[in-house]
Amino acid sequence: MEYFLALLLIFGLGHPAREPVDTAKSAPLRSRIPCDGQTAPEDDVSVKVVFSTGDWAREFVVSRYQDEACEVNLKIKCLHHEKAGWRGVWSAESAQPSTNSLLPLGSCYAWGSKEPAQYLVSGWYKEGAPGAKLEWRQAAIQQVSSKPEVYEFTDPKGGTARLQIERR
Repeated sequence: MEYFLALLLIFGLGHPAREPVDTAKSAPLRSRIPCDGQTAPEDDVSVKVVFSTGDWAREFVVSRYQDEACEVNLKIKCLHHEKAGWRGVWSAESAQPSTNSLLPLGSCYAWGSKEPAQYLVSGWYKEGAPGAKLEWRQAAIQQVSSKPEVYEFTDPKGGTARLQIERR
């Protein structure tokens, strides 16, 4: 029984899945450092997030595209197969009205690859208090400024969220 519970925790089973990221409602992010095809440089950007007061929970999520992969490979059989898609790599939620942090944006998809990494910033809300166990819904994000780089979204009840990226 303990083994089964450990597998649930490791693979995230039992947690409600968020709906897939809608790329049409998101905004692409890119590293300023070119992908050289030999290494995998990262562009560390400063991120400031501000949420207005409001009843509903809101969240920014930065996702990175990953190809299909085997997470637990026993060389004989793959125990946990990850499908291709967008995976969250950073988030900030309205439970904290303001957040400052660093966000590493990889230039290349993988070490030694000439393919650039793909990132999206998306905005999410749920119709209830921040602690409520309701489904997150995606809101359309708009880039409102390029210098500084600013993204915003509004939930249906009027609560706003603002993400500012400063590149050094």
